[in-house]
Amino acid sequence: DPLRTQLASSYACALVTASSHLVRKDDSAIFGPSSWDDIEILLSQSIAQTENAISGRRLAQGLQMAACGSKLLSLMLRSELQGNDLSSTSFTFDVTLMKFMPTVKVLKCEGLRNVLKAVVRHATSCLVRHSKWILDHDLNELSPIERASAECCASEAKTCLDSLGSVVCYTAWLFCSEEGVAIDHSSSAIIIRDEFLSELARSIENLPEMSNKKKTTFTKKVKLHFLLSLVEEFAFPLQDSVGKMIGLEDVLDCV
Repeated sequence: DPLRTQLASSYACALVTASSHLVRKDDSAIFGPSSWDDIEILLSQSIAQTENAISGRRLAQGLQMAACGSKLLSLMLRSELQGNDLSSTSFTFDVTLMKFMPTVKVLKCEGLRNVLKAVVRHATSCLVRHSKWILDHDLNELSPIERASAECCASEAKTCLDSLGSVVCYTAWLFCSEEGVAIDHSSSAIIIRDEFLSELARSIENLPEMSNKKKTTFTKKVKLHFLLSLVEEFAFPLQDSVGKMIGLEDVLDCV
């Protein structure tokens, strides 16, 4: 039920927003993931919730679930890091501080390098799987009923991608903080580039066969939309570095 899904999402987001002000008796946050499995479920929903759904209401509902999950994860990271100056990567993973940052704590325990790779893979697979809705899609050819469903699919797919891109930004920031380097350092950009290109190549193999010309055009569009999903202002230097590494230096001035 889309209305119940939206209500549950709004309630969860309200809990996340409040968790920075309300704490348990042990001073820990009242809301957050308890394990990496919790986070991976939120990351993977754009694929898991849309299996065997090509279009229509079922796909729209699956994408809504995925968008709510990825948006929640992005909000958890934003809320937990809101007291920090994100223009700098100066951050201490203090044990006491981690009690107020359950999401950051789980990512740190899982290994930030591995987490960054995983988040990039999920964002890329979401983008390729739902490229029909995220890239330029002509809705004028559809009937009014089909158009309403298609517009919903497009909106939710784009929301999901942007939220996953936001999670990439926060994870890269945490990784750079751990490494003691600035956000524009090549270390995080190289990880993102390698995982993105690897997952892109793998995901394209699962798409209907394309001519070389169409594949080249499609690949460039996917690269651009991935780059644009790195939406957080503090990560613009990272966006610039990644763009140059994936061959979009000619369009960076227009981004």
